[in-house]
Amino acid sequence: CYGGTPLEVRGSRGEQVKPQVWSLQTGVEERIEVFAKTLMRPVQYSFIEDFELPASDNDVVQVRRYELNEAGLRQARLAFNCDAVFKSMSESGVLNRGSDCDVLPGMFDLTAASNNIPFVWSLPHFYLVEAQDSTQHPRNNLIGFVTPTGPRYRNMVVVERESGRVLQSMLKEQISIRLYKDDRNYFFTKHKSIAVPLYWRMDTKNATVAERQLLSSMQGTFRGLDAGFFACMILGGVCLLAALFVGMLLYRDNSLQSVR
Repeated sequence: CYGGTPLEVRGSRGEQVKPQVWSLQTGVEERIEVFAKTLMRPVQYSFIEDFELPASDNDVVQVRRYELNEAGLRQARLAFNCDAVFKSMSESGVLNRGSDCDVLPGMFDLTAASNNIPFVWSLPHFYLVEAQDSTQHPRNNLIGFVTPTGPRYRNMVVVERESGRVLQSMLKEQISIRLYKDDRNYFFTKHKSIAVPLYWRMDTKNATVAERQLLSSMQGTFRGLDAGFFACMILGGVCLLAALFVGMLLYRDNSLQSVR
């Protein structure tokens, strides 16, 4: 639930998204939603670019690339009733409190879904994790972590627009465990609370050549229909103008005969 309201389950599993039936259809170009199995919630991907994907020697498929960015991570957060006064009330079962209140933006708390093991989800190397104080950033507490840049850390999806078919995807995640300072922990009494990365996971998908050729052929058919439609529109306009011109000539002839 989000603030007591049931969370709507939406988004695809990464195989198919909402198709763009016509070019002026609103809301299709800007973003898509893909259901994240680990987070158990939809995550929003934003439009990056249009480009051509090779289908065969001479054919290409017009596709669109989407990426998971800071806005998508913020939109996926469950952060409500985050004030300190609500924490004890939530632990007592008085009210609901967002599961991501106690982690930085860009990180997601998986404790409730992991038998109370304090697992944390993020992008690899804590990519896109935001901290107002740099000393509180999880990378600051770990030795040897470089600042992540480049495509190896990015989550991207490539979609064929007319069908909504996902042709390529690269979904990455990092699972960490939070270690807390506790007097009962002999090895962890004087250390700061940190999130220690456990592993990365990467799921990739690439459409086959046959799938690309089929979609390229479909796009060619749509382009032919579009060209035929515009040709009919132009021909109809020419016929209308010709009819108006002939009508004006006939009207003039009738007017001249009436005057005589």
